[in-house]
Amino acid sequence: MTIGEALKDERLKLNLTQKEMAANIMSRSQYGKVEKDLHDISASVLLKLLEFHHISPDFFFKQVLSPQTGKDSETQLLHELKTAFFEQNTNELNYLFGKSEKMFLSKFTIYQIILLKAMLTQNVKDIPSEVKNYIQFQLFKNENWSNDLMMLSFFGSATMFLSPESLDIHMTSVIKRYSNISTFSLKVQKLISSVTLNYLYYTHSFPNKKIWYQCFTLLDNLSIDPSLSHYRIINLYFKAFLKKDFIKLQAIKSLLEECGDTRISSLLPK
Repeated sequence: MTIGEALKDERLKLNLTQKEMAANIMSRSQYGKVEKDLHDISASVLLKLLEFHHISPDFFFKQVLSPQTGKDSETQLLHELKTAFFEQNTNELNYLFGKSEKMFLSKFTIYQIILLKAMLTQNVKDIPSEVKNYIQFQLFKNENWSNDLMMLSFFGSATMFLSPESLDIHMTSVIKRYSNISTFSLKVQKLISSVTLNYLYYTHSFPNKKIWYQCFTLLDNLSIDPSLSHYRIINLYFKAFLKKDFIKLQAIKSLLEECGDTRISSLLPK
């Protein structure tokens, strides 16, 4: 793997544009040529880039010297994990988890795998503090994090441990990015709906009314599809919760229970 290929690999893992990766340490055009191996990069500039993006030099140069390419690369592993996760392919996920244990991976990828496992087992509270802090850092660091479906999934689960201020900032980014939610695929609409409802649930003790109303509007604009009706019903519940309409709250909970969603009904705030 060339230095340019390794830099591109790291940039894609961090979900950064070439301009963001260049970080004013070098121009975007120069950096783009480095990625394509059309321009050399000095050792001092390379080390500044690695330090700025918290990339271990040891790890980076092991990647450059590693014979692994293509299918066996870390980027490919992350792509396969994302695909298996969104398809809920448990067998493939277990295979990839086993494969990851035999690879030399960056801290960012290792932490993504830890959080992904926690999401699947619903043991998010057991995530080490170091991982929580790192995930928060990545969310704040990358302006375009909400474009990445995996990072959106992480945010949906991270709502359990993020501060109210962080939740509001990140949810605002999601609302802005997906304001025209009906134009996205059903898979994306379901993911955004889940993230939004998680936000509402974990902020119900200290609701930011402005953002809550924006969340309501976002969910009101979902496509008219039977598979999305569940999200619409729970959206109605949170609307009634904010208005303290206890009669409607009970009616919606009864409806959920009649539909077989007893567990969800029991988890909703009262």
